Order: sequence, then C-alpha cells, then structure tokens
Amino acid sequence: MGSLIKSELNRFLHRWQLWVALLLLVACFIQGYLAFYPFGREFRPFHHNWFVAFSYAQGKGASAVLAAIYPLVISLLAGDSLVRDRRSGFDRYIMTRTSYRTYLLSKLISSAVMVALFVYLVEFAMFAVAMFVFPATETVQAVEGITPVYAEDLFLTYPYLFILLITSNAVLYGIALAMLSNFLATLIKNIYVVLVGPWLLLFVLQSTFYSLELSDYAPLNLLGLYIGRRLIYEHSTLEIPLIFLAVIAFFFLSSYLLFTWRIKRGNGK
Repeated sequence: MGSLIKSELNRFLHRWQLWVALLLLVACFIQGYLAFYPFGREFRPFHHNWFVAFSYAQGKGASAVLAAIYPLVISLLAGDSLVRDRRSGFDRYIMTRTSYRTYLLSKLISSAVMVALFVYLVEFAMFAVAMFVFPATETVQAVEGITPVYAEDLFLTYPYLFILLITSNAVLYGIALAMLSNFLATLIKNIYVVLVGPWLLLFVLQSTFYSLELSDYAPLNLLGLYIGRRLIYEHSTLEIPLIFLAVIAFFFLSSYLLFTWRIKRGNGK
C-alpha cells in the first residue's frame, strides 16, 4: 500500500489542478485580507491584527468568499483520481497486481494526505502573509462583532493555538469533501459530475438547511462563518471537528462498501 500511496502523491505533485487550486485558495485569502484591511482608516490593534485578519479571511467575514470556492478547490485537488482510473481501466490493471482493498484504501488515504498537506501549507503561508501585512499585538482582547465567538477563551488565551484549531477544522472539512468525491467516483464515471457535484450539492444543502432553520449546520457556514457569528447558538470547540470526522467516516465506509460490492458483483479481484 505504501508504494501506491507514494505513487499517488507523486502524481498529485505533477498535475495542473494543483496549481489552479493553489491560485484559487491564495486568491480567496488575498480577497479576504483586502476586504478586512482598513483603507483610509486608523489601525486599531485589537481589531486589525493578524489573528482577526486570518479568521476573517477564513470565512468569518461576510465579504470573504473562501467558503464558496473551497469545495471546488478540494475537488480539483483530490476529486478526480479514482474516477479517471475507472474511466481509463487503470484500476483493473492495478488490481491484477494487488487486492482491490489495497487499491481503494491507498486512493482514500492518499487523497486525505494530499488535502491535509496542501491546506496546512497554504493556510500557514497565508497566516504568515497576515503577520507581515497587519500589525502585531502583544495581547488580544474581546471586541464585540470583531473577535471570534468560536473557541473564544482559546483565542484570548492562546491565539496561535486558535489559528491551528480553525486551520485543522478547514483540513477536516477538505478531507470530508475528498471522501465525498471518492464516494461519487465509486458510483459514476462522469468526471464532470464528480468534480462539480460536491460543489453544487453543498449549495443545495445550504439553502435546504436555511429553509429548515438549521443555519448553524449549513455546510458552507461550517468552513468559517461559525468562527465569528452566532446564528442561533454558539458551537462548542469540539463540535465542529467532530461533525467533520463523522462525515469523513461515513463517506470513507460508504466508498469502501460500494467499491467492494461492485468488485464482487463483477467478479473482480
């Protein structure tokens, strides 16, 4: 399995989708920073500091666009590998040399690793950009409507750990989207549906959750809006990562069971 994961990661580094995803994610953060920057106004240290700026660009701010673009970024990164193998028949070629379990698990694990590495590296780099652009502050203070309401005690006491927390939440969100794409790839061979499907599905679910008055759990809100806005109630610190872990487990298991059923029905290895 290790060699398959290594091969998949090598393919990932040499695909044009990596650079498009990188440009999109960086552009979203830059747009968030520009929307937050106090052009023509005075810098206020407890308002315009790099911790608040990063959480704003992450999706806390109403002007940030990252939540709408992020699903497409993840689809470009890890959404099409399995479906391309199925369309070309490469999966059957590989499965003549290894078991279908090893093949599928290597696909699922490598997509999760790719997303985690990519999101952590890019978001930490964007936080470094915020440290250069926005002024430092020795301490942070609670400012109504400005500082985060999610994990507020952690933000006020250990702001760097808070940045790690919301970045890790974004990583888990991305892995959940990658598992959804892999699940779709076990269902169908249409590459465009696999790439765009999760993006469109989230927008449909967003409207559905709002119509059911469940806006706190609307999927696009769970990337960043939960950080700074109380919609109905305040999420606990562990609630957000636990939601993503549950979604990851569901689609991971569903992909495995569906792929296994397809292989056995077709008398594959």
